[in-house]
Amino acid sequence: MADRLMLMQAIATAAALTLSAGSSAQTLVDPTRPPLNLIAAAAGMDKAATGTAARPRLESILLSSTRKGAIINGQYVPLGGSYGKSTLVDVMATGVTLETGRKREVLKLYPSLKTPSAAFGAGGEPEKVVKRP
Repeated sequence: MADRLMLMQAIATAAALTLSAGSSAQTLVDPTRPPLNLIAAAAGMDKAATGTAARPRLESILLSSTRKGAIINGQYVPLGGSYGKSTLVDVMATGVTLETGRKREVLKLYPSLKTPSAAFGAGGEPEKVVKRP
C-alpha cells in the first residue's frame, strides 16, 4: 500500500512539473508609462519628425578624483571628449560647457528660478518662522 501511495505521489509530481513547464507568466506593462514615440521625442531621438537636431540636454554630472564628465542626452561624455560636433571643455558642480568652434554653450543641471519659491513671501523675502514650544 505504501509503495502504491509513493508511486501515485511520484506520478502526480511529474504531471505537475510537466504541466507547469508549458505555462509562462504574462509580462506586466506599466500603465503609467508614456508611449514609446513620446519617450523617443523627449530624449531627442525623434529627429526625423522635427527635421532638426535635438538640443543637448544635461542629465547628470560626474565629478570624482578619478574622472570628470557628464551625461548629455543619455550619452556619457568625458572632459575633453566630444558630443556630436561639440567638445566638453568645462565641468562644474552645477553645469557643463560645450564648445563648437568658437561658440560656447553652458548647460545647467538645474534651470534658474525666475519666480520666488513658495518658501518666500510676495516680496521675495523669506517668511517669518514661528517656533512653537
